[in-house]
Amino acid sequence: MPTTVEVGGALEERLGRLLLAGYYRNKSEAVRDAIRHLLGEYDDKELAVILSKQGKVSIAKAAGIAGVSFSKMKDILVESGVQLKLGVRSVEELKGDHAALNELVR
Repeated sequence: MPTTVEVGGALEERLGRLLLAGYYRNKSEAVRDAIRHLLGEYDDKELAVILSKQGKVSIAKAAGIAGVSFSKMKDILVESGVQLKLGVRSVEELKGDHAALNELVR
């Protein structure tokens, strides 16, 4: 699903100068590039560990975020001091884990 972003003030002025100078063809291209650079600053394995520690994702989802196997994610979490949770709390969580594991094997 696309995300809409509003840029105003000084940021919009700077963005306009980038377009005027020919660095980008349009604002969308410039914003996508900025987001790619922002996301490049973060390590996906580290994010997966943080989300797991906070209880926001299952091991399967963490593995998908980190781009590693389920087994490898368990090892990473144990090494990071995360208490592993066995089982699921709901049918929805089970379905989410199933979908995440399917993504890993594709």
